[in-house]
Amino acid sequence: MCAWDLERERIRLENTLNHTSSDFCATFMTVNELNSFAQSHPDNVRLETVFTLEKILNNIKHLKQTQSIFLYRAAADALASIIVNNTDSSLSLPAISALKNILNTGMDANHRAAAEAMGSLPLCIKGPEIDEERTKVIPAVKWEDLLIQNSFNLRHAPIMIGRSLVSAIDGNGKLLVLKLALSKNSIESLNREACWMKYLSSNGNPFSVEFRIPLPLKINGSYLFRLKNTHAIRQQNAAFNHENSYAICFIAHNDYFTYPNTHRKERLLDKKKFREIILNNAWLLGKLTSMGIVHSAPIPLFHNRVQRNRRQDQGFYEWPRGGRLDAWLHSCRYPNFGPTGIRDFEHLITFESKSQKLYEYIGSHILSILLVIGSYFRNHEAERFGLDEQGKPVDARQLFDKSFLKELIEGVFYKYYNGFVGSNFNGDTFFDFDELAQRMIEEMGVDRHMEEILRAADQTEMTDREFKEFLLDRGYSEKNIGKLKKGEKDITILTGPHLGGFNSRISLPELIKFLETASAYCIAGKYWEEKFPGVTTQVG
Repeated sequence: MCAWDLERERIRLENTLNHTSSDFCATFMTVNELNSFAQSHPDNVRLETVFTLEKILNNIKHLKQTQSIFLYRAAADALASIIVNNTDSSLSLPAISALKNILNTGMDANHRAAAEAMGSLPLCIKGPEIDEERTKVIPAVKWEDLLIQNSFNLRHAPIMIGRSLVSAIDGNGKLLVLKLALSKNSIESLNREACWMKYLSSNGNPFSVEFRIPLPLKINGSYLFRLKNTHAIRQQNAAFNHENSYAICFIAHNDYFTYPNTHRKERLLDKKKFREIILNNAWLLGKLTSMGIVHSAPIPLFHNRVQRNRRQDQGFYEWPRGGRLDAWLHSCRYPNFGPTGIRDFEHLITFESKSQKLYEYIGSHILSILLVIGSYFRNHEAERFGLDEQGKPVDARQLFDKSFLKELIEGVFYKYYNGFVGSNFNGDTFFDFDELAQRMIEEMGVDRHMEEILRAADQTEMTDREFKEFLLDRGYSEKNIGKLKKGEKDITILTGPHLGGFNSRISLPELIKFLETASAYCIAGKYWEEKFPGVTTQVG
């Protein structure tokens, strides 16, 4: 097709969208044609093309259409292809500004489409290859021999913290930690955790915030070893029952097991210290992600824990879908970040995918931090949750400090953005942080959604013992459990508070919209820095 024909085709498509009152289907087909044209013939795209696509995204008459997301995606993807396929900023700048305008003013489907298009801009991020240093034979060692070989003098008998055996080392303010494998499936991830510790501690220090990386120790030439003949440990700690367990050993800072949102009143942090820890970790998660090192679980996020064993997604939470968030307060109990930085390196992964996946990880990071912030306020009276004596939802909104919450939400975004992009966000205020803070207080401060349905199908997946223990843990008495027949019918249980009713949408959609916006700005900001350094844009 000659240049004149291409010009005429472009004008035809633009005129059809700008001057013809087409129905939804006709508009959708024409936008798809213009999208294909923009991708196939980037040199023939003009400023009018950008304005036409932006007009489609701004047209809210299509929002009520069930399939409106596909129309808006086609228009947003066309703008993204214009940004990518133009070598100068003459068209890229108005195209990215058009998407940004939708992020700031969009409603639902058009906002999501613009965010996903910005979140798919290609980045040159590829994580490091980690040498896992596995030995053919995993050595076995006694606890007492491990201490002698490394000249450890312990200040106290070891205690169990979660799945780790921990003791303070005499004289240096450090902790000796033996992290144990919970199952055969976790053996490889344990070894990988030690290798990540070595990698991060031996490649300089690109981190401008507190990040005390544990020092992994090789035991008989291997990070991974088997702890045998544990009689001496059991004498000191009755809770230890991990005979012949696989483990890794590392030296950590004294604050490694300190949680910023602790539910123990005597250890509650003041505002200043909490702010410092939260913002440091927001920056750190952003920085690591920019290096292609992604923490896949700052906190455990689930759509549905109960159905984990029979769902393809294992019940994990996919925030772009906006579903109900399972047991949010419980998920925040032991976050994988604190005063020493991030922890639980077994959840670190090397990023080797497209930006769209990175967009989802960024949103999960920010979501995790904001939930922990919410739990910080709730944990000032941690015993108050669920339903009161009259069966009404506990109302704990008075525990929240709105101005401080708003400050933290803004700070988390700005710090994460700086860590990920490498520069400060310099755009306009892009979100109503005051409204988001208010809505978080309304939904996180009142336990409206406590119920969950234990489906008969899920019951049949459990052993009799698992079924009984599951219900005991959730407040059922032995007597009431005895009246139930496993797998006969669905059982209502109280496992909340959740954000949203069972099989419903999240009760805090404003939070999802914020994640879409924040993640998109991070991806777009970094893309712009890489492609057009020195060219100012209010994308960030």
